Amino acid sequence: MCRSKEAWEHFIFVPLPHSRLAKTSLVPYSVEHRRADEHHSGRTAWQEMVEALGLASAMGPMAPSAAFMKLAMMVPPPPTLPPPAPPWSAAVPAPVPPSAPVQQFSLLDTLLPNFNTDTFIWRVSMLQITEYIGSLLLGSAYGSPKLCSLYLLGASWGPAIAQGAVWRLMLPMMLHANALHIFFNLFFQMRIGFGMEKQFGRRKFCLLYMFCGFLGNLISVAVDPMKLAVGASTSGFGLLGVWAAEVLLTWDLLGESRSRIFLWFAFMCTSCIMMSTISPNVDFVGHFAGMLAGFLLAIILADMQEEHQPPWYGKAKLLAKNATALIVIVSLVRAITLGPDGPIPYCGTIFHPRRLPF
Repeated sequence: MCRSKEAWEHFIFVPLPHSRLAKTSLVPYSVEHRRADEHHSGRTAWQEMVEALGLASAMGPMAPSAAFMKLAMMVPPPPTLPPPAPPWSAAVPAPVPPSAPVQQFSLLDTLLPNFNTDTFIWRVSMLQITEYIGSLLLGSAYGSPKLCSLYLLGASWGPAIAQGAVWRLMLPMMLHANALHIFFNLFFQMRIGFGMEKQFGRRKFCLLYMFCGFLGNLISVAVDPMKLAVGASTSGFGLLGVWAAEVLLTWDLLGESRSRIFLWFAFMCTSCIMMSTISPNVDFVGHFAGMLAGFLLAIILADMQEEHQPPWYGKAKLLAKNATALIVIVSLVRAITLGPDGPIPYCGTIFHPRRLPF
């Protein structure tokens, strides 16, 4: 079908005359119908197509082949292109929503919360380790420092303090009797100390730590001057007293967490007492004197906002100041003025220590 030029022309360019539009579309439009329409209209289908395209004046009486060639040579309209994309420099990347940080488990943060090497508690702990190694080098027996080594490095001894060696009220907190002693003390004070120093600041925390050790050793010597005492337990228990004072001052603000905090505090106190009973030579007076010192000094240094202060806040601060001053004066008089004058152990000097079996 459609093999001759005439058949192709008739197949492609056959317009439906207006007279046929009124008829039904189911009747086939044959060649005889087309010729009958041309006979009535007097124009060919090619002429009607040319007039419809507006090429009649330009082509004139052209042959169909020439008309096809001219029609093929017409320049087509430019295609419609999408708008150009903006340059890379002008392109603004879409904001990426911040993702929530993934919390990773850390054994160090679990054992020592708020761990930080740029703190006073970390540096004093390293100093205590250094002091312990020095006491072993000065003289040791069965893996523990000898008594003369501890005495030469500043252990607390009542008769020596009564003769004016008041530095023995501060230096005992840097010394320890054995490896288990220093391990428990350092772990306990760093467990509480990192977070407490972050809360109070370095200066205030340093004052709390040193004062607790001083007053704890002072009360211990005043009660029992005839014992050689060492250890940072007075300062460690003092931090526990600071925490107890903070809970007391903010008791009305704790709300539903009171029972949980009370149980935690009771657990810590019980654990400290049980650890203290491991050794028969535990200075219970020094431990609880350090806790008392921390409790009193924390109330003195408290700086609560006025709307959060309990009704008895002012009276508690005044009572803590008077009690602290009274305890310090009475203990100094008892330890220095009324303390025993002897005996003084003969252990030599640090550079020439006396060699003893114990």
